[in-house]
Amino acid sequence: MVDFNVIGKGVVQVGKCTHIDPKAQVVFSKPGKVVVGDYCVIGPGVKIICAGGDVEIGDWSTLHDNCLVLSGQYVSIGAHCWFGQNSIIDGSGGLSVGRGVRVGMYSQIWSHVAAGEQIEGCTLIGERPVVIEDDVWLVGSCIVASGVTIGRQTVALIGSNITKSFESHAVIAGAPAAKKEKIKFYKELSADEKWQMLEEWLQAAKSELDLELTSELKAQIELRDQDGARVIFVQNRSQVNDVQRDPRTTICCLEDKTYNKAYTSVEKMVLKYLAGNKARFYTRADAV
Repeated sequence: MVDFNVIGKGVVQVGKCTHIDPKAQVVFSKPGKVVVGDYCVIGPGVKIICAGGDVEIGDWSTLHDNCLVLSGQYVSIGAHCWFGQNSIIDGSGGLSVGRGVRVGMYSQIWSHVAAGEQIEGCTLIGERPVVIEDDVWLVGSCIVASGVTIGRQTVALIGSNITKSFESHAVIAGAPAAKKEKIKFYKELSADEKWQMLEEWLQAAKSELDLELTSELKAQIELRDQDGARVIFVQNRSQVNDVQRDPRTTICCLEDKTYNKAYTSVEKMVLKYLAGNKARFYTRADAV
């Protein structure tokens, strides 16, 4: 459904299988472009304001109720991102958000600061880009200051006030946020361990989504709906070319977590089932 309010002069492009609530708004105070990918959800009360900068939202991403997006320079949001209710996403100075980023409710990401009058000598004014890398999680009510880079798979605990950059895989908390050296939320998994987890989830998906499952070949699992559309999972990239292709078959590779889009109902059901916090699959372009 693409029935929402567009105010001002600009271009809005919406992908397939995307839902934008009728109470969402795109406001162009200056000409620009808003591109929303496939399988996205934009909730009621979401407002995207373009003040000269473009906005790009990747596939499978969700902006929940009353999120505010401000784009002065640019806002680039990767695939499989999730923003909780009442979040502020500011690209006045430029904002780049990677893939699989989770931002809890009432969080604020700022790429600019402006306060008192410059004519009176105030120096608290400026715009600096913010970079949030893949799979970062801002648990909720977090604030990110301008000029900050947050490394891949960093977790910011609730209420973190992030005023400086952090490297990948950090766990941070506090105001100002500091690294918690003794806490880790990621562990190493082998390829076989990952495949076993995926097998278990697909068995559960078979029952919950009322699908047919077959796994006659080693390291290959197929889910099929009543209309014959298929989603096939393979463990290794070398197996992808061995799968017989047709327009209603989606092939997902666990090794690089990529898939091809077939836009079938079974594709949407299965990838959405996995995407929450199990396994997220990306198109080849998104995976680069």
